[in-house]
Amino acid sequence: MRTGERNPIGAARSILLYPRDGDDARRATHEAAASLAAVGVRVALPRDWLLTPGNPPPTPHTAIDFDDLQPTIDLVIALGGDGTLLRAARWIQERDLAVLGVNLGNLGFLAAYGATELAEALRAATHGELVWQPRMRMQVEVFRGGSLRASQTGCNDTYVKHGELPRMLHLRTSIGGSFAAVIRADGLIVSTPMGSTAYNLAAGGPIVDSDTDTWTLTPICPHTLTHRPVVTRSDHTLEIEFIGPEDAGAATLSVDGQWSFPLLCGDRVVITRSTRPLRLVPPVATVFDVLAHKLGWGG
Repeated sequence: MRTGERNPIGAARSILLYPRDGDDARRATHEAAASLAAVGVRVALPRDWLLTPGNPPPTPHTAIDFDDLQPTIDLVIALGGDGTLLRAARWIQERDLAVLGVNLGNLGFLAAYGATELAEALRAATHGELVWQPRMRMQVEVFRGGSLRASQTGCNDTYVKHGELPRMLHLRTSIGGSFAAVIRADGLIVSTPMGSTAYNLAAGGPIVDSDTDTWTLTPICPHTLTHRPVVTRSDHTLEIEFIGPEDAGAATLSVDGQWSFPLLCGDRVVITRSTRPLRLVPPVATVFDVLAHKLGWGG
């Protein structure tokens, strides 16, 4: 499956609404649920979100859990920002479902529609006018003493960073089986093209077009100024070994800012391209459009 390839979704008859917390998301969810129910679409909502008083919409809906997402769901609509869309993606990481984002915030790179376009997003979803594109996911595994200790899937990025003790870390890195460097820094970010505008961008890494197939490795505050961001092919396996210093305490491994794992000296983090991409309903605006209009690149 080629990155950037467009695939039709078809008219959705069963939709999972995945809202963030907050009054704006509650209002949008109630509006969406009512609109969908009015045209005979089955509405599902996360059970944990429904437990908050005032959240359940008055229209008919089904509560589902993280581990029992039914195969009859045709589409997932994330109501929030980029973080909400990434959390929704975690819900469906083992299922071939498309995700549509409706951005309720100010700055977002992943959502196809804005807050004022909710009605149009629902109409397009129920009339079979949406398409999805494959976006790279990463498989992140942690090995300790030769044994697999943890495994997670991410869409945006993973990073190794110092834990409670603010110490510079020593991270031995390899790319495609070849030694790359021992990076002495506050940490190291590995991002997908989709994640290049997140933590990677804030740390001074390059912006990468979402249609490319690459990894970006960006040191966080490197001690050696010659350590610069590196972009490499996505079919390369990346390895990061936490080698010290011994008194640095546990380092922190994080995936998409939503899952973390404490690393001990000697632990190895292995990152490969996931065989199951994220099925994202792409925004009409490119990442460069967002940068031009919202970050002032347009002059």
